[in-house]
Amino acid sequence: MDTFDRRPVYALRWTTGITVNNTQNKSSVLTTVLFLFAFQIILSAEKNDKPALHVEKETVDFGRVIVGTELFVRFHIQNRGKGRLLLYDVAASCATCTSILSSPDKLEADEKGVIEARVLTAELQGDVDRTLSIYSNAPGESRKILHITGHVWSPLELKPHYIYFPVAKTIDSKKEYRVEITNTTDEEILLSKALSDNKKFQAKLIAEKNKKKHTLVVSTVPPLEYGSNKGLITFNTSYGGLPTIQISAIANVNPPLAFSPSGLYLKAGVLKKPIRRYFKLTMDSKEPVEILEHSLNIAGPTVEVTERKLGKYIRYAIFFPEGFRVERDLKASLTVRTSHKQYSRLNLPIQAYSNVSQRKKD
Repeated sequence: MDTFDRRPVYALRWTTGITVNNTQNKSSVLTTVLFLFAFQIILSAEKNDKPALHVEKETVDFGRVIVGTELFVRFHIQNRGKGRLLLYDVAASCATCTSILSSPDKLEADEKGVIEARVLTAELQGDVDRTLSIYSNAPGESRKILHITGHVWSPLELKPHYIYFPVAKTIDSKKEYRVEITNTTDEEILLSKALSDNKKFQAKLIAEKNKKKHTLVVSTVPPLEYGSNKGLITFNTSYGGLPTIQISAIANVNPPLAFSPSGLYLKAGVLKKPIRRYFKLTMDSKEPVEILEHSLNIAGPTVEVTERKLGKYIRYAIFFPEGFRVERDLKASLTVRTSHKQYSRLNLPIQAYSNVSQRKKD
């Protein structure tokens, strides 16, 4: 008689790679299988409850238009998932030429919506490909990029088609910028009345010996303002389909005192661990500047100076403790008082973000 047990051996295998060879463990294995099966059903249900962003046409081509044409573009979208689709933001790659006119904040399951944008072609030239970025809670696609394409032509070619003066250090800076204008047609085009909508700029047209060429000369008119000085230069043309042409002018002047970055952003919610946010106050003043005091208008966080270079900059850090609640509508600030006559008080905004696009600023 055999001295060992010849009872049949039960072997159960499944995709996890586990093998069980014991009759007594059969019931526990079946329990485990049922648990895994139920878990898989739960995961599948959760997956099915997710939103899904669908765009009917991800690229809209407006064709060939003359410069200065105002375009309106629509993107038709739909939530093809089962969960609620939240659209946090729609951001344009060209803030000066593209603006978002309307966009839904949310879409329920199967609900449709429209994103409408306006495109200004006054400063566009040649082949165009501008993008819109949709930031949402769609799984695996928190940012979806849409394209606006086409061709913008002009009987007059401008080189460059914008005026951007080098950054000035003083408000007394007087600079000159030239734009070459070439007639690309076979007919004569007359240009006249170059004007600026900002007194900080003046413009004039110079006709070259070659009748097909003109030069637009734009000059700054001191004293400028600290920060960004912006103007719109307009001149008339005799071309029937293009009565006026506009070109932007920008002249930046470094302020004597400035924060970098210009603001701090925190994710809305309760901080699970303490964090520090660093920034710098840069000084570029002809006269000596004394920092008198700094203060926060919220309780909890503290401010410290981490580095100081006399007359050049001061580095700060704001410490936010664990458990600090960042409200969604947080609009706090750090105030720095100085001895500078024009910049005696500087404010650094501290705000909350709850969407994906603002996270890039954090």
